Amino acid sequence: MAQKGLSTHHRVERIGAGIIVLALAAYLIFNPNVTIDLLSIIIGIALIILGVELIVRGVTAKIVATSGKLISITLGIITIALGFAAIADTGFGRELLVTIFAIGLLLSAIGRISFAGYAAGAGLPPRLRGASFALGIIALILAIAVIVFPRIGFVLLVLLVASALLLLGIELIVSGLAS
Repeated sequence: MAQKGLSTHHRVERIGAGIIVLALAAYLIFNPNVTIDLLSIIIGIALIILGVELIVRGVTAKIVATSGKLISITLGIITIALGFAAIADTGFGRELLVTIFAIGLLLSAIGRISFAGYAAGAGLPPRLRGASFALGIIALILAIAVIVFPRIGFVLLVLLVASALLLLGIELIVSGLAS
């Protein structure tokens, strides 16, 4: 929701930022390799941070058994290695990115389909159950398509990033104009 009474300076900043974000969205749509490489770097950094967190948890946990600590530390080391590999080797980073995306779609599909079954027992309306089941089937089809044809995963990721930036840019411009 737009804030009322913003100064002209802040309005111009929002509109300018919106235009920059829209330009970035257009650039990423027309340069999908840049988008995928950027996402590969981001996933690499996220994996490194997660790995460090797993190691710290394994080292500092007081109520976890020794085997649990060793598993956490080992997973942390593996995760850090995957993160560095994703950053260093763009080909590996791309494959890892699409694999994580496909697994996420698959888990989402399973969750939506199982929710449709749970919703029946909870007495939720048939429309809600039907919508959940339909979305689960669509997510399942997309997950299988991404697993079989990784290029579809690349295209979907580029479209998701560009769409998010496009919506953000529009929101910034509208909020700058409406304030």
